[in-house]
Amino acid sequence: MKCVILAAGIGKRLQPLTNKLPKCLIRIGGMTLLERTLRNVLSAGIREFAIVTGFEERKIRSAVSRYFPALHVTFIDNEHYRVTNNAFSLFLARKFVGQSPFLLLDSDLFLGNALLEEFLDIPRRPNRLAVRVSGQHDTEEIRVRINRWDHVVEIGKHVPLRETYGESVGIGLFSAPAAFQLFQILGRRVVEGPGKTEFYEAAFQQGIGEGLKLWAVDISRFPVLEIDTPEDLERAEKLVETLDHE
Repeated sequence: MKCVILAAGIGKRLQPLTNKLPKCLIRIGGMTLLERTLRNVLSAGIREFAIVTGFEERKIRSAVSRYFPALHVTFIDNEHYRVTNNAFSLFLARKFVGQSPFLLLDSDLFLGNALLEEFLDIPRRPNRLAVRVSGQHDTEEIRVRINRWDHVVEIGKHVPLRETYGESVGIGLFSAPAAFQLFQILGRRVVEGPGKTEFYEAAFQQGIGEGLKLWAVDISRFPVLEIDTPEDLERAEKLVETLDHE
């Protein structure tokens, strides 16, 4: 099992805080988002990491070497981070993943290790997405629609709110065959279509249309936040004590 963490973006909605600071290096409760994520993934038993960097990539490399000097991390630089989106960043990790199953994480997550441990320990669902079902959903979220078997049938900001099962929070797990299929799709979309500038969920949607079985896993009972706005930061500060006492 390998882990790919996407950390190339600029974090415009958090400026000026992120003018010269990658979003994953924002410190909450005495720990950066990236350090917390790495600790949680290590606690879940994964030891092979790739971090796709872009904006202020040297700061990310330096931070990781300080947090975990003995940990081997593969850094993949998205030099075109200003004009590409996370689908292209994920595509750049294809050689690292190879023929392995992998855990996909956005780097702007604030979460506790109990979530990942349970998410990784679900039998008979080799390909899955973490979905927050509870709470209000809005037009900026990546929304998910499912069928009666909990398979994702539609994913993206275009999913009608009335048909939404929940919000994808930026955590996915893919078997080796699914990873191969996903990177094939990403490659075609990057070369032939809009793959460089779209969200990776567009590739998920194409995969679903081509037969990929992707299960939605409800993680609503776990504290997890995507840090996109100053309001998200405020909510995360309130969650620190809960997470640190799990």
